[in-house]
Amino acid sequence: MKRICFLLGLILIFSACSKKPVYPEARFDGSSMRIELAAVAENRPLFFTLTANTRKINFFLFKKDGGIESYFDACGKCYPQRLGFRLENNHVICRACDVKYHLDDLKEGIGSCYPIKLKGRVEGNTFVIDRKDILTGEKYF
Repeated sequence: MKRICFLLGLILIFSACSKKPVYPEARFDGSSMRIELAAVAENRPLFFTLTANTRKINFFLFKKDGGIESYFDACGKCYPQRLGFRLENNHVICRACDVKYHLDDLKEGIGSCYPIKLKGRVEGNTFVIDRKDILTGEKYF
């Protein structure tokens, strides 16, 4: 009996660790997603999902040095495992290989296990990401 409980416990632990995270569905006003700049905190990523063609495309954005940056929740090296990144102490950490990057150091993709940049722009008091730009990342999910 103890052996069965132990095996069941291991199965639960490993299945919980290997599950892909679930994020709020991105809301669109036609062809764009708009987020109020005031809703985005410095170095505190907001994660979202766009469901398209039965795939869930995950992405995140955060405020850095007064601007907003956005990335797919995938990297060029580990995306086939479809696990994305987790946040820990102002770092994004690849769930597949544990490589980590400080949010302050994220730039235009350096390194093989690096969040893939997602195009976005500031318009007035909102950050805008076009649906078509999110869909370019579908292959990573």
